[in-house]
Amino acid sequence: MSNSVFVVWLEGVAPAQFEQMPELMLLAEQGVDVCLAPLPLSEARQCYYQFLTGMGAGKLGRFDAVRPDHYVAREELEMPEGAYGRLLLDVIHNAHLSMVSIEIERVEELEQLAGSSHDFVLVRVRNAQTLASAMLEALVQRLRSFTAATGHLIVVTDVWNPPVHTYVNVNDFLVEIGLLEVDASSQPATIRWPETLAYGLGTGQLWINLRGREAQGVVNAGREYQEVCEALSRELQENWLDPRTHEPVVSQVFTRDALYSGDYLFRAPDLTLVYHPGYAPSPNAVMLALDGKSIMPTTTPVEAQSEAPYARLLAIGPVFERGKRANARLVDVLPTLMYLLGRPVPYGIDGEVLLSLFTASYRQQQRVEIAEDERDMLSEEEEGMIVERLRDLGYLG
Repeated sequence: MSNSVFVVWLEGVAPAQFEQMPELMLLAEQGVDVCLAPLPLSEARQCYYQFLTGMGAGKLGRFDAVRPDHYVAREELEMPEGAYGRLLLDVIHNAHLSMVSIEIERVEELEQLAGSSHDFVLVRVRNAQTLASAMLEALVQRLRSFTAATGHLIVVTDVWNPPVHTYVNVNDFLVEIGLLEVDASSQPATIRWPETLAYGLGTGQLWINLRGREAQGVVNAGREYQEVCEALSRELQENWLDPRTHEPVVSQVFTRDALYSGDYLFRAPDLTLVYHPGYAPSPNAVMLALDGKSIMPTTTPVEAQSEAPYARLLAIGPVFERGKRANARLVDVLPTLMYLLGRPVPYGIDGEVLLSLFTASYRQQQRVEIAEDERDMLSEEEEGMIVERLRDLGYLG
């Protein structure tokens, strides 16, 4: 076969598992090995779209698995509006490259690719964590035989979160510091919104109860809003401590403007919390409910050192540097793939081409091109579909 690029996506495999697979470690030795960090939040579907679009939440319009709707947490199930026509396969199709995308569960299913030739092949292995290491290695070996001497093979995992040793509930912490009021006489306790300054939900969203935006908002826009945000940031990072270790639960707090950019910035939470590895919001905290306490240890022991959420990418082929190690972001994968395929990088994305992964000779021969306008990446049919979608949503008259 003469395929240019094969990408195999191992769903659910922890990046560290590669260390126990000789065939995958051989890829790392002979090619590139990249640790991929998500842009916060690290909620699973958000990571999925970062990988497939090269964009963060501000340009996608999806910030978490849930969103607030009149003080109720609503699930976000549909494709984000900003991803229409911008997914990896859309971009490759619009670049006039031949491609195929398949989902498999067994090595034998790869044989449907034998004898065919494409510029780009995406093989998605669902629930790969349930497969034996020997089977995963056999799959990689078979794909290497397809790429031959001139093709390129890329193996990528999902973002992996460390085991949770402590569940937390930011709403209960807000109760403790007097910024969220509850009616304790009701069972379960209910939030008294006219007396509440802030609330949290999802993986790490924190919303100010802003007058004019929220139905029972009490915080005025402008200086008062800024003061509440600053006070919350300090409290969360300095005073929300695990009583066992006396260490902060939250590692970082971002304002919306510091973390996000794009047309969907107006949908972003006021503050975004990043928890220390091993801490995660409880199921109640995700859905804007209370637990009665803000820190709830699990049976998993507290690790002295835990890794932040990350994914991993291994790649081998004639234009990749041998034995290269790098750190990058999930959003950098799509532009790097387009550069590898010799096509323009989509206009206006957040990711960048990882030039250090490529040989000097390839960098000299292939310059990075950026599509001059988003419309350059869309066919007339797809552009028309997006226009109709925006009209249906009320953005166009």
